[in-house]
Amino acid sequence: MVRRRYAAMDFLLSFLLTIILASLLIPRLGPFLSLVVSALLYGLLVGLGSEAITFAATGLGRIFSALAIVVFAGALIAEYLRQTGALHRIVWDLLKITRRSLLVSGLAGYIVSLPVMCSITAFMILEPVVSGLARQTEGTGERVLFMTAACSVISFNLVYPSPVMVSLADSLQFQPFDLLPGAVSISLLLFALAYLYMLRQPTGESQPSQISAPAVSWSTAWLPLLLPLVLILLGGLRGDKLLGNPSFALLLGALLCLLLAKDKMQEMIRIASRRAGVILLDLCGAGAFGYILAQSGLGREVFELGQGLPILLLPFLVSSVLQLAQGSRVVTAIVASQILQGYPLDGLTMALIISAGAFMLSYVSDPYFWLIKESTGASMREMVRGYTLPLSMMGLAAFGMVSALYYIK
Repeated sequence: MVRRRYAAMDFLLSFLLTIILASLLIPRLGPFLSLVVSALLYGLLVGLGSEAITFAATGLGRIFSALAIVVFAGALIAEYLRQTGALHRIVWDLLKITRRSLLVSGLAGYIVSLPVMCSITAFMILEPVVSGLARQTEGTGERVLFMTAACSVISFNLVYPSPVMVSLADSLQFQPFDLLPGAVSISLLLFALAYLYMLRQPTGESQPSQISAPAVSWSTAWLPLLLPLVLILLGGLRGDKLLGNPSFALLLGALLCLLLAKDKMQEMIRIASRRAGVILLDLCGAGAFGYILAQSGLGREVFELGQGLPILLLPFLVSSVLQLAQGSRVVTAIVASQILQGYPLDGLTMALIISAGAFMLSYVSDPYFWLIKESTGASMREMVRGYTLPLSMMGLAAFGMVSALYYIK
């Protein structure tokens, strides 16, 4: 841990100033540049000097090595689903399980968010299909799109191998499969909560009309989704580190996509590379920011500040504040886990608490907020009611469930 070598501003004040700066810069400069600039400023304020550059590069490199293959493979799978009509088949098959449009849209968001490695990407590729389903049933796509968004965030925040959980497992040094049963259970309870909440929103639930038959087979649509998830699960059950590695499993899924859509291979790679590059830059900026915070000694100051709080509350508050400040859930997970290094809480519980905080206060700093607003045409009030409020309710519910599990065991 680096100590200050000369007079420097208070750690916490410097942190608050840089968080405010990052939240102001992100809409103008984008996440990567904003987070790197803010991180270096923080380093200068607390007296790190030239070491701030070294720490930024180290943090950036750690995130790239952990998530580069995962994010690229997810972007390639997403582009395959979009270009081949596989999403139409997935929705068609889900309608055989339930005829309720809210449940179908939620299941689609929950399932697709995992292999594509991004809740926002899942929403973008699902939006035309889900909106089309909704127009046949309710005359509007607003409510079902809110359901798709909420459920894509649920699995993205809680279920391994999402980038949130991959980054938390890397930072907090726990075995992700030890966390999987509890995280999946909490995610399913939050799914039920989201459904009950959306069911009470304007426009009653109805039975969907028959949608047109899909042009692709079951195997063409589902195999690229299921292959990496099955490999990861088998690897965890058998203790096989290769099969259980999300980078390996998702890479095989992406290669299967290229094999199944050989005529679209070059275009898919080009689009996926561009999309993955943007996502990775943003995440690497978070890595730089989080590593400088961790090495500066901020965690020690945060622990002292929270000594009078219940042990589970401080990580939840840190995660919630970070989510409000900059909006990205992966950034929240990366930075919070770095700040809280050494906190007297086991890694599994810490991961779930940070994930719960990443649901909270998703408002104007969240890029997902504006994407959904543009897609639905909702007003700011409707966005708060359909997106910010239900996600925050789920965050509080997740915090409550994790707290109950912690004190029971």
